[in-house]
Amino acid sequence: MRLCFYLWAFVLLSAVNANRLLELLQERSESDCKTIMDLFIVLDSSGSIGAPAFEQAKSALVDLVSMLQIGPKKVQVWVINYGSTVEVPINVLNTPISEFTKEKIIERIRGIRYMNGACTATGDALQEVRRICDKSCRSHREGVSRVALVFTDGYSNCGTTVGVVSSNLLTITKASVFAVGIGSGVNTAELTTIATDKKYIMHVSDYLHLIGAMNNITIYTCGIPAFVIPNVKVETSAPMNTFRYYQVDTTELLRQSRNHQGGFIEIDANIHLGRVDVYTSTTESNPGPGTGKRVVFQSQGAEFYYLEYIDEDTPRLYFSFYGLQQENEYDFTVKWLNLEGGIIG
Repeated sequence: MRLCFYLWAFVLLSAVNANRLLELLQERSESDCKTIMDLFIVLDSSGSIGAPAFEQAKSALVDLVSMLQIGPKKVQVWVINYGSTVEVPINVLNTPISEFTKEKIIERIRGIRYMNGACTATGDALQEVRRICDKSCRSHREGVSRVALVFTDGYSNCGTTVGVVSSNLLTITKASVFAVGIGSGVNTAELTTIATDKKYIMHVSDYLHLIGAMNNITIYTCGIPAFVIPNVKVETSAPMNTFRYYQVDTTELLRQSRNHQGGFIEIDANIHLGRVDVYTSTTESNPGPGTGKRVVFQSQGAEFYYLEYIDEDTPRLYFSFYGLQQENEYDFTVKWLNLEGGIIG
């Protein structure tokens, strides 16, 4: 039903007042994406795009933002515009809180200039994402997902090597990269290098179809889990009937243990308000009923804890908190234990 509405809105775009269409999209989407996220939209503005396609890309970004809940404790948005050089036309740090609204961001997206760059410096654009995020992204203690959403139509052919920067975004900045390749000239191998995971790759035939695909892109982006740092307490909340998704990079922990026998992840949790269900999975990034294992916490004094064995070939542990009451506030700490029960890291 949502897709039918989406196509209807696109076909009648020329016949419907633009402001009214935006209101309809916002009404539809307010409940779509309740995640807490620092989002970097990385937009290819090189010469191979062309001005008409670039305008279509901006229309797609308007639709994307319309499906987000923007705010200091919700989604914060940066836009990186690049060709042979890199610009940051939308930057949280340079925007007063009163101006950082959905309507203002959409207005500024519509005003982004087409750079007509002589080459495509995707690596430099991702390097700028990392520089900004390392300085300005919210703390890991808030359980915020960090996501770079890259839109490109071709090969990166100048500037910093893409693979090195993308790898650093994952291992150092703890940001996930989602790559959207547009058109027939996309280098699939490069998309794989850009993206954090092969499931974070999407192909679209052209910029016109990008608008139609934006609903799915938004859903995927909003489901990317936040990285959790071992032994760092996360304090956050989950509204009723809403999941908060998290992930632990177990490869780092396994390297530290050096026993080649795996170990245990311990989740220590405190529920301060309301009630939550917790699910885990080593394969599904969005665990829940049917896709994950429901956690049964053990009690130790006033605290609750859960232990799960992680074997040496497991790259991630994913887990989620699901809000069951109107307001749900909680904190948790993830610990890595060796087979003897000693804390590592």
